[in-house]
Amino acid sequence: MIDHVRSTVLSVLNKENRGILTVSQFNSYAKHAQQLIFDQYFSEYSRLSTLKNSRRLSSDQGDKLKMLRQNIDKFVKTDTKTITNTYIEKPTDLYSMLSLVYSGKLMEYVPKYKETYLEASNIAGPSTLYPGYCDENNYWYIKPSTLTGDVSVNYIRTLADPNWTYTVVGQNPVHNPSAPDFQDFELDVDDQTSLVIEILKLSGVTIREAEVAQAAAQIDAVDTQKENV
Repeated sequence: MIDHVRSTVLSVLNKENRGILTVSQFNSYAKHAQQLIFDQYFSEYSRLSTLKNSRRLSSDQGDKLKMLRQNIDKFVKTDTKTITNTYIEKPTDLYSMLSLVYSGKLMEYVPKYKETYLEASNIAGPSTLYPGYCDENNYWYIKPSTLTGDVSVNYIRTLADPNWTYTVVGQNPVHNPSAPDFQDFELDVDDQTSLVIEILKLSGVTIREAEVAQAAAQIDAVDTQKENV
């Protein structure tokens, strides 16, 4: 998908006489655009959930909330961390934590301002049956401190940085998806147009989104026609 997006972006830039977009610039813009759209997944999910709860959203084939949830679920990951000195280290690819599970029990988040009060309580404090955790920088501190063993971490991972790789033929870079550092976009294929729009914005294309989308769609139609010849 990344080669198709780049070709579309370069075609629009050439049409608008916006200059040359280098490979390093494209990869940098592609990373930012992918992250921006990924971040929007969650704000859009919140908005659609509100509409769904108020019965203002379709629940049939056009269930946008379900489709968005499926897109997000692709990045849900489970890892096992061993408790060391009352803490576990956060995964290096953590984007958003979903839950911590100890010995089959869902652990409860303990805000820092409540930590002292809960530990002093004989009734409401964390225990083996009702374990908890505190969030601190790159670690989660496990409560009570007597717990040992493994904790199952369910979380949404970060996206891999897109990287359009190439081989120079003559004086022109030609796409080389066999390069060891090649990385395609990880977003859904339906986000291609959004990626094109965001990259064009970063490239300094000062035209309306509708016009960019239309131009991208026209180029896509031409490319598809060429492929079918």
